Amino acid sequence: MAFMRSIQIYDTTLRDGTQGEGVSLSLQDKLQITQRLDELGVDFVEGGYPASNTKDAEYFQAGPRAEAGARQDLCLRHDPPPRHEAGG
Repeated sequence: MAFMRSIQIYDTTLRDGTQGEGVSLSLQDKLQITQRLDELGVDFVEGGYPASNTKDAEYFQAGPRAEAGARQDLCLRHDPPPRHEAGG
């Protein structure tokens, strides 16, 4: 029996993508991006850090899963996922 590996995609567009000079996303922008990433099948969306600014806090308070119509299994995070050691 062949062993199938599962690949999960972790996207940081909403956090790292806003670090560039002159880049600012509105709450609606973030919700739309979340929806598009969900449509593409992205497993994890790092939405930012709610304690860092009001816009990130509003994003998580807005309930992006419901607002964006996201899959129930889409994981919206404000911290990175745990890293697993190779082979374990």
